[in-house]
Amino acid sequence: MQKQTRRLAWSPVLLACSLLITSNSHAISFERLAADGSGSGSFYMPLASDWVFAPDAVASSVQPTSGGWQIDLDPSSFGAAESGSQTSGIYGAGLVLPTSDFGWRVSFDANLRTWDSYNDGSVVQPNPGGNLGHWDLFAVNANNANFYWNLVGTGNVGGGVEVPTVTPTALPSSGSSINGLIDPLLPNQPAGSVVNYSNSGNSAYLPGNTWAWGGRDYAAGYFESVRTSGSVLVASGSTQHISFVLDTRTPASNDSNYPSWGRFGVTGATEDVPDGANGQGPGGSVANPVLPIGQSPDGVFEFAPIVVTEGSPGMTGFLFIDPEVAVGYEYTLGGGSKYKEILLPTLGDKDGYIIEVKNEQGEWVQVAVVAEGGSYEFTDGVTTFRLVDVSPDLGLNPANPANPAAFILGVKVDSPSTASFGIKVLTASAVPEPATYLLMGAGLLALAGVHRRRRC
Repeated sequence: MQKQTRRLAWSPVLLACSLLITSNSHAISFERLAADGSGSGSFYMPLASDWVFAPDAVASSVQPTSGGWQIDLDPSSFGAAESGSQTSGIYGAGLVLPTSDFGWRVSFDANLRTWDSYNDGSVVQPNPGGNLGHWDLFAVNANNANFYWNLVGTGNVGGGVEVPTVTPTALPSSGSSINGLIDPLLPNQPAGSVVNYSNSGNSAYLPGNTWAWGGRDYAAGYFESVRTSGSVLVASGSTQHISFVLDTRTPASNDSNYPSWGRFGVTGATEDVPDGANGQGPGGSVANPVLPIGQSPDGVFEFAPIVVTEGSPGMTGFLFIDPEVAVGYEYTLGGGSKYKEILLPTLGDKDGYIIEVKNEQGEWVQVAVVAEGGSYEFTDGVTTFRLVDVSPDLGLNPANPANPAAFILGVKVDSPSTASFGIKVLTASAVPEPATYLLMGAGLLALAGVHRRRRC
């Protein structure tokens, strides 16, 4: 297997390697773990010379910040258009962590963009007009074998021109010249959502622990993005490799079309990573809703914070988000703004939907019944509301490839903010009859709707 190792060789004068007591939460940080698995409060600060380039990274990709580091992933592609080109390669950097008796927790912020996909359709179907394939993957991988780029294949099987569909990748034939792992590199594909994978010994996938994200589809006229925080646990012992990469090279799906770019360890300003030129970002239409980045233990779908400004979706137009389908949903909103108006989907639910808010006693009360495709404007802004009476007969099961759509709601908020949306799926047992029925004019809630699409 071909190994590629290039160490950073630049001039900033840094003190000898040391353990820190504090860390910048917006930079990549490396915290030693205690015997019980909790954080010890001591942090490792690498030197510039400790970092190792991925094969296609440039020296300026890795930069020190106050209290940590950040890694740019192909900065030459920042803000690229859908029609732009990108060298098929692996971008990023990594290092070997010092020995630790109980391991490490590596924490980071991720601010990532892609015009491409990492999805063969087994997880979720493409949006209308979108195509599939294992093309571009963002990953943070920790293992005791080698850097990411020394583990994956370097051949070119099926690459060159992206095609409308792709079947799940088979292992290369005995006559193949590929050395190393090939797509898919994870059993649970990050098709528009963040996934975390811990390999217990399957040689077909990336070893160790992996955090990953990739696009749902490509060639639909809009780019996908994620702004979130993540972490990876690193096992105890020596020679633990941690890699932060954008991979557009690994076979069987690789080419120079549909660029991707981003940054790990963002310094706090999301504007530092530009969106795709002449493209529609997530949330601007029903075809391209904002998708959740994960689900909390109590069943709430969580979204990365969304910057809502004057003139953007969520203020002058609806912002669309999408959860799992059940018999109802409870919507929450943080960040300082409130829901102002919601736009209901058209799914064939002839009875419409019931909208509920909480009264002063904390009881859910009905404020409106809205027909499908209709909108509702709250009398006063609200940070929480429920939408119930979703017919189970609609059969909107995201696991069914023939019907991947779910319950996409459009929302508007009452003021600019960095909005934090949450959606909790309600089962039949979780939706009792409302304690009181109020007229639509009751002054309990008012806010704009969230539209989230179910993705698995």
